[in-house]
Amino acid sequence: MKPNNSKERRLSFLKFFAMFIVTVSAILAAVYFNFKVPMVENELLRKEISLFEGEKNFQRNFYGEMKDLKGLIDSMDIEGQNISFQNSLINDKIVNLQKRIPVKDSTYMYDMHIDVTELYAELQLVKGKLLKLKGAESTIEEYKTALDQCSQDLEQKGRDLFIARSSR
Repeated sequence: MKPNNSKERRLSFLKFFAMFIVTVSAILAAVYFNFKVPMVENELLRKEISLFEGEKNFQRNFYGEMKDLKGLIDSMDIEGQNISFQNSLINDKIVNLQKRIPVKDSTYMYDMHIDVTELYAELQLVKGKLLKLKGAESTIEEYKTALDQCSQDLEQKGRDLFIARSSR
């Protein structure tokens, strides 16, 4: 015995089964993306954190190198220093500092690091010129003393000449 509405029942069952499959697949897709998307986000965030940590370590090392370089430049003032040796040490330090700067990126940091190293190079040149002029400073003082002595001698000779002319 076959029911009269078997065709309709089969069609209703197929509709139900299709809707069941669609609903279950939507739920499974939602669960999948709920777990997959945060994993991808976490991986991206881990990469960003590692880049940030690398940049932070570079900044710390760069700052330490800057302090060492400043100490070398300041030690040029010490009497008895071999200036040419100090300059070669400073030049090596500046070159190493420039080599360690990361490849240019879209941030301002690359330009800032290059500008800092250029400023240290300029500071080294100016310090060298200043040291050369320190000797000139004492020479100028000697010349001032000699000029004052010559002025006094000239005044004395002028007085002697005036006395000699008036005594005739």
